[in-house]
Amino acid sequence: MSEQNSRPNEKPLESWKEIAGYLKRDVRTVVRWEKEEKLPVRRHHHKSRSSVYAYPSELEAWKAAREPGFDSAPPVPPWRRPALGLTFAMLLALVSVASSPVINPLRVAAQDADGMVARRVWERAADITGGPSPDGRYLTYVDWDTGDLALRDLKTGKNRRLTNKGSWSESTEFALYPTISPSGKQVAYTWFNKDFSYDLRLVGLDGSDPRVLYRNEEVEYLQPAAWSPDGEHILATFSRSDRTNQIVLVSVADGSVRVLKTLDWRWPGTSFSPDGRTIAYSFPPQEDSPNRDIFLLATDGSREVPLVTHPADDRSPAWAPDGKRIVFASDRTGTLGAWVIQVAEGKPQGAAKLVKPDMGRIVPMGFTETGSYYYGLSTGMKDVYVATLDLKTGKLLTPSRKATQRFIGSNYAPAWSPDGQYLAYISQRGHSRFGQGSRIISIRSVKTGEERELSPNLNRLGHRMHLPWSPDGRSFLVNGQDKKNRWGIFQIDAQTGDVTTIVQNEPGGYTLWVACSPDGEAIYYTGFHVTSKSSRILVRDLQTGQEQELYRVAVPSFVSTLALSPDGRLLAFVLMDYTTRSTALMVMPAGGGEPRELLRMQEPEHIALFGGITWTPDGREVIFGKGRKLGEVDTTELWRISAQGGEAQRLGLAIDGLRHLGFHPDGRQIAFSAGSPFGSEVWVMENFLPKSDVQTARLEE
Repeated sequence: MSEQNSRPNEKPLESWKEIAGYLKRDVRTVVRWEKEEKLPVRRHHHKSRSSVYAYPSELEAWKAAREPGFDSAPPVPPWRRPALGLTFAMLLALVSVASSPVINPLRVAAQDADGMVARRVWERAADITGGPSPDGRYLTYVDWDTGDLALRDLKTGKNRRLTNKGSWSESTEFALYPTISPSGKQVAYTWFNKDFSYDLRLVGLDGSDPRVLYRNEEVEYLQPAAWSPDGEHILATFSRSDRTNQIVLVSVADGSVRVLKTLDWRWPGTSFSPDGRTIAYSFPPQEDSPNRDIFLLATDGSREVPLVTHPADDRSPAWAPDGKRIVFASDRTGTLGAWVIQVAEGKPQGAAKLVKPDMGRIVPMGFTETGSYYYGLSTGMKDVYVATLDLKTGKLLTPSRKATQRFIGSNYAPAWSPDGQYLAYISQRGHSRFGQGSRIISIRSVKTGEERELSPNLNRLGHRMHLPWSPDGRSFLVNGQDKKNRWGIFQIDAQTGDVTTIVQNEPGGYTLWVACSPDGEAIYYTGFHVTSKSSRILVRDLQTGQEQELYRVAVPSFVSTLALSPDGRLLAFVLMDYTTRSTALMVMPAGGGEPRELLRMQEPEHIALFGGITWTPDGREVIFGKGRKLGEVDTTELWRISAQGGEAQRLGLAIDGLRHLGFHPDGRQIAFSAGSPFGSEVWVMENFLPKSDVQTARLEE
């Protein structure tokens, strides 16, 4: 009797594809599991080796016996989803001020001679802005499928939501930066509300008793950092409408606020001591440098002393549970590592010591009560590519290739110079996502391959921006923040890197995309304004400074990715229609007028945002990326359509995360970004601190 007939009441899965679909993984992963982890896949003896089948009951038994890190229904990473709601939330998040029991290991990464271990506890983390519960059982995070606050059980690998705001089509609200109370029973978190402002909110760890703890229209942004040890106050940072930042304590009982320190526009990173008497905070002491020092501030205001002063960037202080040490991140060895310094009576004791070097781009997440230190690790990769197209035939002549082999995984937003002799792009550097020097402009000679770099004197180059050259090839236009965190559009000299402000946004206003007219006398840009809740296209005369609004749409719809035709007569843009969950490719006269819709796609299909459109050099067609959700990969294909409308045509180029399109003046070479910049993991460091009597007792329990 055959093996299949031995289970008459159970229908087998008859192929690798069916098995992969059942396990919610791709075929390659399932084949690897069968080879390396004894996944129970059977084969027909009378057929070829590729003829396979499996029983669901045996797969379930295998999953139950496997490590608890296996999630039976893992969320697709949100950065690989073409969800309009997620994109909407990400656009809004860009304007915020924020910087940055036993658990079975998924993989041991490092163990030194003293027994210190670093191990990964969540391989494909949905979010790394939260932190662990005191007992290390749970981890808070934001579920970007909906924007809800969520909780992950690190022992079982199961996830559940603590808020239930509904889908993105029902609500544009979302959570940020959740932190669990010392009792392990409540979570404090930032909430972007329906009025386009930020609340400080509380909710029970079981989702019960949600409430708004603090709301103030003069506070443009707020972020909780930690609870006081007695659970009566929340340490937070407020960013006020006058562009000052405050370190505050918010009463859990009534929401009253006590200001501990008022700072200028520079953002602090804070941590509460276990005895509740001292705040550690990092802060850049010089306006023209992103490097931070660390200070100790008494909660009663009686004293403030420097803890770590060093030419390097020292940030993200976190008190160890015994209150005798502070762990912080520093790049003083050239790469980011974890350092420890002893503290007694509110003062530093001796020099800091390195406990783990070369950690990469980490986001500290905090300690458990037994001294385990959690942190998120950014693992996303993005690169600049060049391919060759024959636009007459619509054929791909040469496959895409990386434009540079330097800083692989950290490059994006390519732009050809007007004469075609150079390719400029943005390169992520160092350990910080934001701040001066975190993004530089690299200019590569097409002829020689030589590269030179510009480090503009800006606090931030826009995260989703592109990099248009001026028509004379002497400068670039960028959006970003100046040294006082004011958003605007800036001109960067292509030789010296000198910065000139072109547009300085008023409070609540932000620029997202910019293009220059062919004669260099005007710029077109998209803007978003919190107060008016509108997304606009504007044109600005560079000689007079006068502006004209060309198009306006009310949020939650957005204008994304503006492209000016080579002759300067037409504007193409992508309209995110959030209410219908669709994206539309639009064309309108550059002088103003009613837009025309060239095509519209309904989610999950979507037109690539953030630089996913460009014009052909002759101005007759618009090239665009078309994304379709394929399992866990958002594969984006290159298409074209006439500026007059009609049927779109596939161009034979497909790659994950296609963005920032731009043609070489020869009309054959096209440069673009591809990849996903948002991958992340959660790790924990253990056994690197001396254990106090209290910690030892808790571990024995």
